[in-house]
Amino acid sequence: MNAKSKMTRTATSFLFAMFILGEMSVSASTTVDIPDRTIASKRTGSMVVVLANDTGKLTPGENQFCALLQNGNPTRAADIREVSVDFRLLVGRIQEKPMTAHLSQNGADRYCGLINLGSQYYRPASYYAYVRYVEATGKKRSTRLFLTVK
Repeated sequence: MNAKSKMTRTATSFLFAMFILGEMSVSASTTVDIPDRTIASKRTGSMVVVLANDTGKLTPGENQFCALLQNGNPTRAADIREVSVDFRLLVGRIQEKPMTAHLSQNGADRYCGLINLGSQYYRPASYYAYVRYVEATGKKRSTRLFLTVK
């Protein structure tokens, strides 16, 4: 891969990320509590999965957050349903029993919910967050995000 195509790919990725962040701030309204800081994000294929809340981090105890599932095509909304997030505490390489947060739709491509991570015995605590959803075609998908709770 030559330097010019690598630079073009990096610039395109940067612009796409800026579009996603801009989309989050533009869609804010006064009636809905909209998160504005990213906790973690991952691009898989043509889908971008973002976990966000008002502080940009998760804390021990109760946390409110939103999962934003956005299609790579910014002009068309992703047709997603049955969104949930499983949080699994990591102890070394061992994944503990999952804590599932069922999310409700709160705007286009935005699904919000609550999770209680409880008290933390490890500082910082590491988690995998598995965002699970069903596409319009009926295909079940999952994306794994790595999180740290301090």
